[in-house]
Amino acid sequence: MPTLRQIPFIFRINFGEEKCREKERIKAFAAFSGVALGLATIGADSAAAAVIRSPISATATSEFSSAYDIGNTIDQSGLSVGFTSGVTDFDAYLALNPAHTFIATGFEWFTAQDIISAVVTYDLGNLFKVDRVALWNEDSSGIGIFDILASSDGVSFSTIATGLSPLNNPDGTPYKAETFNFGPVNARYFRFDISGCPQPDPNSFTFNGCGIGEVAFSTSSQPIPTPALLPGLIGMGVAALRKRNQEEGDSAEA
Repeated sequence: MPTLRQIPFIFRINFGEEKCREKERIKAFAAFSGVALGLATIGADSAAAAVIRSPISATATSEFSSAYDIGNTIDQSGLSVGFTSGVTDFDAYLALNPAHTFIATGFEWFTAQDIISAVVTYDLGNLFKVDRVALWNEDSSGIGIFDILASSDGVSFSTIATGLSPLNNPDGTPYKAETFNFGPVNARYFRFDISGCPQPDPNSFTFNGCGIGEVAFSTSSQPIPTPALLPGLIGMGVAALRKRNQEEGDSAEA
């Protein structure tokens, strides 16, 4: 049995050990919190980096044929100058005035004949902060009017721009991009509700349908972390703390 003189000394030892354990717990929690904070910082920092990004896939409610499918609008096949998707600066690239060929086959998308409205949906592949879209409006049968809707899941869409009227590019000549600003949104999917096709141009041949040359978006350089990641990170942090406490308990019993 410890004497009265020994009690304070033993208490100091036990208190010191517990204090060390508490410090270790705080360090573990701080490390976990740093991971979560780092993910949020990635999203904040990447919002300032406006890179040009091609969608990874696209669908359309109408296509003239496989030679004029909607995939032609996201593969840079008709552009005079290419870019590296997700890397090249959006403004720097457009400052080069890249033009799109007026040759249709294999380079542009068209609806079936006499289909003068359509819905086109683009998938960026991940959630990004997006503020603009560059549209190369087809020269002979371009979009008359369109609305832009955005979504994070491809199911629920919100309108972010309405009644947009692109340039009526001259027929038979290479045409340049037009940029539409809609403010920053966090989204993965973008839908164009297109109508008013083709744009009137009495001095040229006009196909009675809708057409697009190319589409690209101004996005953050990195994906935006989604809330779905947080429960997993929290679970990992809790499991790590439990493991550490168990190891400490086993050590104390030994």
